[in-house]
Amino acid sequence: MRIWKGQLKRQSAHSLKVLTMFYLTDTHALIWYLIGRLPSRVDEVFRRAERGETIIYLPTVVLAECFYLVEHGKIAMDIGELLNKIEMSDNFIPVPFDFEILKLLPMVNLSEIHDRIIVATAKHLNAKLITKDKEITQSGEVEVVW
Repeated sequence: MRIWKGQLKRQSAHSLKVLTMFYLTDTHALIWYLIGRLPSRVDEVFRRAERGETIIYLPTVVLAECFYLVEHGKIAMDIGELLNKIEMSDNFIPVPFDFEILKLLPMVNLSEIHDRIIVATAKHLNAKLITKDKEITQSGEVEVVW
């Protein structure tokens, strides 16, 4: 698993004087980051978070999908190690699926419930969404980075 090679910058992006963007990742992008398969432009966003220069939000539904994929043998990943790395980081921040995000779901016009939750979370946080998902990208619901 490739996550956070070397030392993480402990400076929180929240404390930076000039923070231009916040990001939120979907499951596909997170997994490709962890196994080192992201396109270089997208990988650079994750590297900026590693260096403490930006924040990437991790919806809990994305982390739950990672658990599911590991449990069903679809991907090989040490979930405990992933959670430990997230807890140590100030720049990879888990975001729970809460009532405020739930209230946004009716306004998100996508077919898949997990995608709706992810997009609603990005809207709630005013974050750019890191995704390759064609339906999300074509929907125009949020700004997409890929």
